[in-house]
Amino acid sequence: MRILVILPEQLPVPPIKGGSVETCTYNIFKRMARTDQVVMISRAHPRLPPVSRYQDGRLTIIRIPHGNRQSYIHSALKKAAGQSFDVIQIENRPRFVPKVRRQFPRTPIILSLHSLTFMSFLSPGQADAILRQVNGVTSVVSFVTRTMQRRYPRHAHKFRTAILGVDTTKFRPLPASAKVRLRRRWGLDGSYNVLFVGRIVRGKGLHTLVRAVSRLKKHIPRVRLVAVGASWPGVSRQTPYMRHVRQLSRRLGVPIRFTGYIPPARIQDMFQLGDVFVCPTLFREGFATVNSEAMASGIPVVASNRGGIREVVKNGHSGILVSRFQSPDAFASAIARLHDNPGLRKRLVLSARKRVAASFSWQNTVQRLKQHYCLVRR
Repeated sequence: MRILVILPEQLPVPPIKGGSVETCTYNIFKRMARTDQVVMISRAHPRLPPVSRYQDGRLTIIRIPHGNRQSYIHSALKKAAGQSFDVIQIENRPRFVPKVRRQFPRTPIILSLHSLTFMSFLSPGQADAILRQVNGVTSVVSFVTRTMQRRYPRHAHKFRTAILGVDTTKFRPLPASAKVRLRRRWGLDGSYNVLFVGRIVRGKGLHTLVRAVSRLKKHIPRVRLVAVGASWPGVSRQTPYMRHVRQLSRRLGVPIRFTGYIPPARIQDMFQLGDVFVCPTLFREGFATVNSEAMASGIPVVASNRGGIREVVKNGHSGILVSRFQSPDAFASAIARLHDNPGLRKRLVLSARKRVAASFSWQNTVQRLKQHYCLVRR
């Protein structure tokens, strides 16, 4: 097959500045290109050439200079003009569909959804018009698929799930000595580290975690909060929300260490800084890859019982899910439970790693997508 993949306009591929959509899409299609011809179109970046070719030319990445969303898709379609493809996949931008359909009236189009967000921005009429023009919709987790099918029953037959993978050679447990060295390097040895990894925005719930850790100080005197990430991929500047979190931590006497933005090539090391990983999100997340990456890395997981997270973390088996996701007390209780019970901690860590290896393979994602492609090409 010859496949065209149109990515969002915000971040480049390979994901040198991060971005969950870009990271996931690159992981999928560099594997797809082992057997098929893939052309990816993404945003340009000064560190990357306008065109790159990999895997003996089977993977081509074309990069479009930064512009607004409209100029980006216009330029992307100019780059694709005159070429033929067996399938076109549009990543997380439903509004691109009508423009792509006009240029490729007979080519099967797959819309890939990584969350509920961008379909939720559309009116029912706009969503229906877009779904009529696509041959299929792939979602990264069945929670998104089921929600979309309920919202748009007329198009329910078009939706399929290709659950995301984890690179278990990159995200893996490290020997105790290696973990000690990493923690010393970051000045985080000798404390019980509660780890947050993700965008530092209100919807990810870091303020809830600050309050939870404040409640743990008497029970775990050397507790510390470690926040890995930034407000936006590639950016580490202060934002009003980050200032709020700092002020809250000072007022509550919670030691907090912000690492700032960490590039994707180094993010696996950050999971080794934590004694427990916590995802206190307020969002109805799609897949939320940080949870499966923590599970693969051998760190116990506590997460909000929201959206697609419950398909990744099985409560009491591969982590602890918190239904009262806005409650600092609920998160503090879950963290304390893990701290006080080494047997539970060990069991969850072992089960989580096995679950990731068995259920979250990038090759499985590729195979599910290929099956979807075969359906829409009939």
